[in-house]
Amino acid sequence: MDEVFLWRGTDEQRKLRPLRRKSGQFSYFDQQLGCPDWTGKSVLDFGGNQGDLLAGSDGRIRAEDYCCVDVLEEAVAEGRRRFPQARWVYFDRFNCSFNPQGIANCPLPALGGPFDLILAYSVFTHTTREDMHDLVEQLRALLSRDGRLAFTFIDPHHRSWPGDDDGNNLKWRLQRVFDADPLSDYKPLLERSRGAQWCALVGGRDLFVNDNGSWRDDAGSAMSYHVFHTAQFLQQEFPDSVIQPPVNGEMQHCCIIRPAT
Repeated sequence: MDEVFLWRGTDEQRKLRPLRRKSGQFSYFDQQLGCPDWTGKSVLDFGGNQGDLLAGSDGRIRAEDYCCVDVLEEAVAEGRRRFPQARWVYFDRFNCSFNPQGIANCPLPALGGPFDLILAYSVFTHTTREDMHDLVEQLRALLSRDGRLAFTFIDPHHRSWPGDDDGNNLKWRLQRVFDADPLSDYKPLLERSRGAQWCALVGGRDLFVNDNGSWRDDAGSAMSYHVFHTAQFLQQEFPDSVIQPPVNGEMQHCCIIRPAT
């Protein structure tokens, strides 16, 4: 089940949220960043939901050094209850899936800073290309002199689990949707994605190649929106970044960016 349904789906879907809590974000970024010394580092968790990065750090990130920003007001409230010493900020920016009532192009609220580490796990896998660029530049401006911004992305053509699954990341996503409907076939969508630099999967069934895609204003209350970028494309989009392959059995690559010079 897509995460958006755990927050904006039916009552039955929302009740599953405590059982589907994501773990492993801290271990993922710790490895991608070369196991840094986290002591005293100021951390901005962008799109951090209810603070699972902080919870999974086993004390290596102090709550007092941690700030979480998210477009899900309910998630921010839950995080604040879990870790009252940390800073929690609701960001009322439009997102077609997670915050469709938000404000389009809303700038980041005042967050203070600078931050030594700005981390975004599975955030730009749910935004348009333009939003990704806009937000990355805003976040980059909040970095300390030696800070780093690290965010994840999913390469549609990458085979994350070659020993267990012969399909690529996009096929894995499509299978999750189409398995519930044995009369439909995802293969035409997979064929259309061949050679795509990036693509957007709207509502699980509409694939837009090298395009943000579109969605109806009357779409379901928890429409899913997944965006895929190849590693080569992300390197072109952010030429001074470092692109690293997935770790910890994850499907997500990592893009690491330094402050602008």
